[in-house]
Amino acid sequence: MEITTIGSNETFAFGSKFAGEYEKRVICLFGNLGSGKTTFVAGFAKGLGIESRILSPSFVLVRSYPFVKWDKNFVFHHVDLFRLEVGQIDSIGLDDILDDPFAVVAIEWPEKIISRLPEDRHEIYFEVIDEFTRRIRTN
Repeated sequence: MEITTIGSNETFAFGSKFAGEYEKRVICLFGNLGSGKTTFVAGFAKGLGIESRILSPSFVLVRSYPFVKWDKNFVFHHVDLFRLEVGQIDSIGLDDILDDPFAVVAIEWPEKIISRLPEDRHEIYFEVIDEFTRRIRTN
């Protein structure tokens, strides 16, 4: 699927809609800085029913938010690997997060660890068209 959004509100809304349709627990977000990845994640979290303000995990690497789905307790993990060096991957507990059957994980800059991620994942590509317009492609 491919969609063009104009403004952050449309990117947020697409993330929220995607939360109602996602089928895989791991979502990989590819795109340059400022391409809309974190805005999409904020919308996705809202679509999961998370009321907390979603902040970029750029400096803490992982932010986690509990939510309930199908009367079960889940945790949504927002991971940002932009500042992470490959040798630091084990220090953030990503393998434990990925192994948790009640975790949904959105990873920004997944190309740094793509070989360690499950093949059963969504990949979403963000492209900046101009100051307000983004092209978003999903698999």
